[in-house]
Amino acid sequence: MKNIVYIIILFVISSSIYSCTSCGNKKKFNNVTQDSLKTVYELLPTEQQEVIALVYEWNKLHDTTNIDVLDSFYSDNVLFYKKNFSKQNVIQTKKYRLKKAKQYRQLIIGRIGIYPSDTGDYKVEFLKLVNLDNKPKVYHTYLIFKKINDAWKIIVESDKESDLRPELASLFDKFEESESTSSGDFDGDGEKEELIVIKPEQDTSGNYTSTTTKISFTNLNLPEINIENCIGVNVLNENDVDGDGADDFSIVIKKPNGDIGNTILYTYKRGEWKKTAQFVAPSSEVFNSRQNLIEFAGNGNIKVRTIEKTTECNDSLIIKTISTWE
Repeated sequence: MKNIVYIIILFVISSSIYSCTSCGNKKKFNNVTQDSLKTVYELLPTEQQEVIALVYEWNKLHDTTNIDVLDSFYSDNVLFYKKNFSKQNVIQTKKYRLKKAKQYRQLIIGRIGIYPSDTGDYKVEFLKLVNLDNKPKVYHTYLIFKKINDAWKIIVESDKESDLRPELASLFDKFEESESTSSGDFDGDGEKEELIVIKPEQDTSGNYTSTTTKISFTNLNLPEINIENCIGVNVLNENDVDGDGADDFSIVIKKPNGDIGNTILYTYKRGEWKKTAQFVAPSSEVFNSRQNLIEFAGNGNIKVRTIEKTTECNDSLIIKTISTWE
């Protein structure tokens, strides 16, 4: 019996020693791997080392406290998961995802591949481990950097999984464009008319033939509205928001560069369309479905939910009262 006890104790001690040795070996292996990567990167040209350093910094900033700093990493316009976005919309989209997630972490696995192009840009590829709400998944991510005003900026961000499955790309563009879906009594004559959105067409390469969106009506007495610098709109019948007896409608504009948020409230008065209100809606509130951007405030006044810059140049949500009286 005593021999059995000794054997058990010896086994426990041996296991502990092996476990500690294993931990040490694992740490040693990680250190060796990091040192090896560092040695490999040091062999690269200085310019490529700079880009790789930016990728590691970019990865670290993906958390709820530092996400705004990513603004300095992107060019003004970005091809973001096969969609043309402004850098502001890229940040807003990332914020939206982080806000929806209970837990989010991302980690670069292994080394980063870097490939120069004939134009002087750099494409970097790496495996990115994303842990979203305790559900880990690995993506073959890539970024393309371009030197703009002596600084490297990201002009493309995507991963091979999204490129192969177009439906994944739609997760990053939740702004629904209206077609011929809105109707109302916009001239106050007691008869409803259909509102028709005519977006600019795209050629075989996916480029828009113009940057003007038109809004027409089945009631031909209502004049057509031309919206410049616009490739699509989201339309909402606001009912009689100003109390003049006719329905009003608002549109949220999608610009050619991907910017979303510019909002216009239209009212038909004395034979022509009036822009009763113009403001910038919070980007997060025009994804998925429209929020109550415009509300009746009594006596011909309306309340709008808009974004304005603070003295520190930060975006701030403002609820503003606007008079619709002329």
